[in-house]
Amino acid sequence: MTKYFEVLRRDGPARLGKLLLERQIGTPSLLTTDDFRSAGSIFRHSSLEDAASAAQALIESRAEGKMLAIMPYAPAFLRAEPSVILPPTKMNEPKGVVLQPFSSEEPDEADVYVLAFAGVLRNPRDLISAVVGARNCIPPDTALYAPALATPANLAFLVYLGIDLLDSTRVVADGLLGRYHTRDGVWDAKDLSELPCRCEHCRKLADKRDDGKLLAAHNLLKLEEELLVVRETIRSENIREYVERQVRVTPDLTASLRVLDQEHRYLEMRTPQQRRSTFFANTGESLQRVEVTRFAERVIQRYKAPQSDVLLLLPCSARKPYSMSRSHRLFAEAIGSHHRYLHELILTSPLALVPRELEEVYPAASYDVPVTGRWDLEERAWLCKCLDAYLEKNRYAKIVSHLDGELEEAVKSHGIDAVYTGGGTNGQALARLSEAIAQACHGAARLPDARLLRYRALADVYFGSGAGEALLAGKVQIRGRELQDERKKPLAMLTVNGALALSLEGAKRIEPLGRYIVTIGDFMPKGSLLAPGVVDADSEIRPGDEVIVRGKFAWGLGKAKMSGWEMVASRRGVAAELRHMKEIKQ
Repeated sequence: MTKYFEVLRRDGPARLGKLLLERQIGTPSLLTTDDFRSAGSIFRHSSLEDAASAAQALIESRAEGKMLAIMPYAPAFLRAEPSVILPPTKMNEPKGVVLQPFSSEEPDEADVYVLAFAGVLRNPRDLISAVVGARNCIPPDTALYAPALATPANLAFLVYLGIDLLDSTRVVADGLLGRYHTRDGVWDAKDLSELPCRCEHCRKLADKRDDGKLLAAHNLLKLEEELLVVRETIRSENIREYVERQVRVTPDLTASLRVLDQEHRYLEMRTPQQRRSTFFANTGESLQRVEVTRFAERVIQRYKAPQSDVLLLLPCSARKPYSMSRSHRLFAEAIGSHHRYLHELILTSPLALVPRELEEVYPAASYDVPVTGRWDLEERAWLCKCLDAYLEKNRYAKIVSHLDGELEEAVKSHGIDAVYTGGGTNGQALARLSEAIAQACHGAARLPDARLLRYRALADVYFGSGAGEALLAGKVQIRGRELQDERKKPLAMLTVNGALALSLEGAKRIEPLGRYIVTIGDFMPKGSLLAPGVVDADSEIRPGDEVIVRGKFAWGLGKAKMSGWEMVASRRGVAAELRHMKEIKQ
């Protein structure tokens, strides 16, 4: 646990934080030799006692200033355990510990962990395995430093992977060797007819292509510029989109992202439940994003469709939510009064399935995808897999498919038994839809109020199966965007971004399920709940989730700022922003 590093904002494994040394360092950042001192390898010393003495001398030499002190370490081969296990060093100042990749030894407590061999981890699988393994074995409120690894081209991916601190070692060394770096890759400076940069260093390089110091200065400038861009992508919550674009620079970087996406649990544990930004699905890797797989899993596992005899399959639209688009307004007119007798399911890429009740939920309400009318084999396989699982859980007597083109072909060839109308929004197409719906809904059971179905669906998606039933138990009514009980006390309301906000009364109905609960110590929190005050938290909580906060003296609601497992493991940072808190009288 650390006193000198704090995470301020998260976007997946990428984090904005602050490291409190002599100067406050905003992370992700580049460390310099002015920021730390290292005792080095134990083999520099004649004995372990001498190494321990060197560590103590290092600590004492920094007494007047907060520099990072990196403790002595025992070098080992890349996949070997250290031959010597050093005793832990106690200190009250910023402390760094060298972490051996792939080691099973539990690391000593520190503020910063230095990943050994980082500069030689060029193989994508080795790099991902080393960093993921390191992040999983160190506390979440500590920083990870990977020296001699960063370039302008790979910086965004390294930060997204979970590295907080980097340095300029590699680009400076490359500059001295005649290599020219930009975010688009690296070249031999002598092979460039024109320099694609107009910085002051490049202006001087025009006549001195072999000047290593100028090349190093240019490379460092490009690395610093890229760092600023990466920080901004974390603030704007779209670092994943930037990484998907940036990894196209080299095949190894593209492979690295694909290997990282196989570490689904690692990514999911660190990915917010929702973002303010639009989710752009521009590449094939977008199908593997946590937002996509999590939404699909919740639709299939948590969501329970209304008991309807008729299912209507519809295509998505460019405008979100779908019901605001021209095409879906035309569909609604064609369906007419039969909408109370059928259930609507929108088919789309990459989210696969979006029930009508969830069209305003992130990411369904805020995603964009290149529209070509073509569905590749991976998209088809993902859609059909999700549709099979959905229809296995939710049974319908009749299915009407108003799809067209390759989407209709994909569903039809998969063997879905439905009435296919051919899709479209012209007069004839809408007439076919209206006729098919009228026939399918003949004798079908009438559905409850669509607004109640929406509240039930949202509660299940956000709080797990059974939450909707608990929230809507007894007599309830809807006024505007608010759900009320029979005494007109509010239970929940729909927020402007389509999420569900509970009242204290609504939370009481959800609490017995035992989910999304943060247990705190014996105090009354105000404003923000800090991580040290958390005793326990549901491991399913993710940043952005609505949580129930309870303790001996307090009970209420808040919005999670970190994952549940992170609340328990951290000793710094805001665990949740509190919205409603009620003091419990003893």
